[in-house]
Amino acid sequence: MSITVSLNDNWKMKKAGSQESFDCKVPCSVYKTLLDYKKIPDPYYRENEYISTQICDDDYDFETTFTADKAAVECKHTVLHFDGIDTIANVCLNGIHLGRVNNMHRVWEFPVHGIIKEGDNTLTVKITSPNRYIKEMDEKRHLWGVDSTMTGYTHIRKAHCMFGWDWGPMLPDMGIWRSVSLIVPDAGRILDVYYSQKHTDNKVTLKALLHIENHGCKKAMVEISDPQGNITAKTDISLEESAEYYETELVISDPQLWWVNGYGEQPLYICAVTLYDENDACADKNAQRIGLRTLTVSREKDQWGEEFCFINNGVKIFAMGANYIPEDQIVTRCNEVKTRKLLADCKAANYNFIRVWGGGYYPDEYFYDYCDENGIIVWQDFMFACSAYLLTEEFEETVRGEVRDNVIRLRNHPSLGLWCGNNEIESAWEYWGLPKDEEAKRDYLIIFEDIIPQVLKAYDPCENTFYWPSSPSSGGGFKDASSNHAGDMHYWDVWHNFKPIEAFREFYYRFCSEYGFESLPDIKTCRAFADETKGDFDLCSPVMAAHQKCVQGNEKIMYYLAQMVRYPYDFKQLIYSSQLVQADCIRSNVEHMRRARGRCMGSAYWQVNDSNPVISWSSIDYFGRWKGLHYYAKRFYGPCLISCDDTNRKKPVLNISNERMTAFEGVVKWTLRNNKAEILQSGEKSVNVPALTAQNVLDIDLSQELVSRTDPREKYLEYSIMENGKVLSFGTTLFVRPKEFTFLEPAITYGISESEDEFALTFCAENYAKSVCLSLKTADCVFSDNWFDIHGKEPVTIMIDKASLSRKMTAQELSEELEIMHN
Repeated sequence: MSITVSLNDNWKMKKAGSQESFDCKVPCSVYKTLLDYKKIPDPYYRENEYISTQICDDDYDFETTFTADKAAVECKHTVLHFDGIDTIANVCLNGIHLGRVNNMHRVWEFPVHGIIKEGDNTLTVKITSPNRYIKEMDEKRHLWGVDSTMTGYTHIRKAHCMFGWDWGPMLPDMGIWRSVSLIVPDAGRILDVYYSQKHTDNKVTLKALLHIENHGCKKAMVEISDPQGNITAKTDISLEESAEYYETELVISDPQLWWVNGYGEQPLYICAVTLYDENDACADKNAQRIGLRTLTVSREKDQWGEEFCFINNGVKIFAMGANYIPEDQIVTRCNEVKTRKLLADCKAANYNFIRVWGGGYYPDEYFYDYCDENGIIVWQDFMFACSAYLLTEEFEETVRGEVRDNVIRLRNHPSLGLWCGNNEIESAWEYWGLPKDEEAKRDYLIIFEDIIPQVLKAYDPCENTFYWPSSPSSGGGFKDASSNHAGDMHYWDVWHNFKPIEAFREFYYRFCSEYGFESLPDIKTCRAFADETKGDFDLCSPVMAAHQKCVQGNEKIMYYLAQMVRYPYDFKQLIYSSQLVQADCIRSNVEHMRRARGRCMGSAYWQVNDSNPVISWSSIDYFGRWKGLHYYAKRFYGPCLISCDDTNRKKPVLNISNERMTAFEGVVKWTLRNNKAEILQSGEKSVNVPALTAQNVLDIDLSQELVSRTDPREKYLEYSIMENGKVLSFGTTLFVRPKEFTFLEPAITYGISESEDEFALTFCAENYAKSVCLSLKTADCVFSDNWFDIHGKEPVTIMIDKASLSRKMTAQELSEELEIMHN
């Protein structure tokens, strides 16, 4: 049988030429190892980044000794397999050079027959300084890249954001960042299997394409098991030693379909391929989970131009989610527990979609496994972003290998909804006024509109997974890449160009795949990178500037705060105010897009997570703490959403967006209140909103209530929808910006009760309290709701799952930990 031996343990790292070495374990890297041994200070703390970048000016060696048995030595097909080397390196076994690698995103294999020996073997990976490499390459040929990065990064196939980005520090790490193994195939091995589907009435024809390395095997068996473990289809394939590829079809009757989150369940089938040698013994086995579904993108012509819309099993989906970046700037510290927690937080906020941004790396298998299990569509960028590339022979070869390797690895995941060539490069060439470089512009078209489609045609053709050349784009070819009438759009005039928040409503995007607004992270997160006693808790301090990578970012925060809220006189209030403005800004745009369902069919705000403790656009910070935006997202991405179009503040219109597969039948309720939360007017209406539609359901005439100059400052509109006595969605609308509203001291009070698994906190107030933020002084948890309004004495109950608390505590301890802020 094919044997795979892990070689992840017992490595040593040292700077080239040094005698000092450090024990490490794959995944390992320079920064991670030096941090583990406390040889360098935390690069995320204060301004340590600036003394950390130069560490990667040197070359580093990684070495291990492993034992090989007689079978490994005698097998003519034994290989060393690397899932990821970062990045420019030479690999040697027992002093013999196996090969040079040049791409972090690729899988590398080296035949070792005749080199490997029985007993101890020494494997060495000598990694070249990325800093020196990009400097030397840039001196030969300068290529355009974004200003927040180290010059020359576009020459190396390495996560671009390691060289800095407008949310990340310059920490261009190097190491062995994914598993290493010794593979002894003996009679043969299964290299990969590709499954494609054809759906007809109540059955799915599954085509399996097997790629086999055969050294004497006679047959293969393909077996499909349903989600309950029952074998539903099975077939044998006769093998020939000279052939590599084999194709077979299996029919699955009464298929259990895989649906996107919110539209149905996510049943997963197991497809197992077994390779048998000439003695009918198992030589190798490959098992993968698939979902039976159709999932593509529609570009049908319509009255507004051309739609851009995911279709799952014939149903047009309104995609709701955010952009995902690497979870740690030092990627060897990323792990499955952290990733699954982040994605669970996305699901908790009603995401059905996530975009993997193209300046990082292709996530690990467990990222896609979670999305498969929970119905989250993955928009997968290839790892190219905001850069010009020179298409040399070596670059083309490694790009083809990179695309091939990752397409083969990811193509069978049911959550994979779209391949995208790159992030913002087409629009950069078209709109950003780049230096004229006709060769690089030509190479762009070859890479993203020729080479990548060629590779996809061979390994995952567009009839199976949709390909989009760039984001944003209207279809490629530098033809109005940021069109408002076709394709996807990135909208950044709000924030980067200082447009008012209301400018979002000037556009009816077809699919808005990037837009965002910055805020500061939780004060506990700030304490992890700043020292309050040294004056760091000042937005204009050098430390805060070091943790703000966006050009004029802190100035933009203050500019927008001045538009929206009253001046925050302390740092904690600044954090609160920035998160409030961020959340309200994104809420306003999402509600606008959801009211336009049918015309607009997707929202992905920038960004869900951070790679380091930083001031950024994220809704969840580096330590997993929810900002106000993530609590808002849980509401504005709800399956049934009520929102208010207050373009005409005296005649607001209530809208229900119903993203369920069934109609909403219920009641709309509204109240006009004063700042004491007293009801001035109220009304309700029974409504029926069909599935997968958005409808205006109620016009409210307030022209007699908003007469004087002070009326809008002292009155607000509250609204909700109820179904079978349960509130599904709710909101409030001010008729002025928050800074102009006459808030009275709310005098909030609360009580705590406790069950075995939960705490219940019940709040009420003397007056209207807007955007009440709950937090814990030193601990962490996720509240069932947060950043909510209290309408005077009407109680609001918030639950805390005890399992979400970062440490156990009593009700008394919880009360002592609780902090409350409000507008």
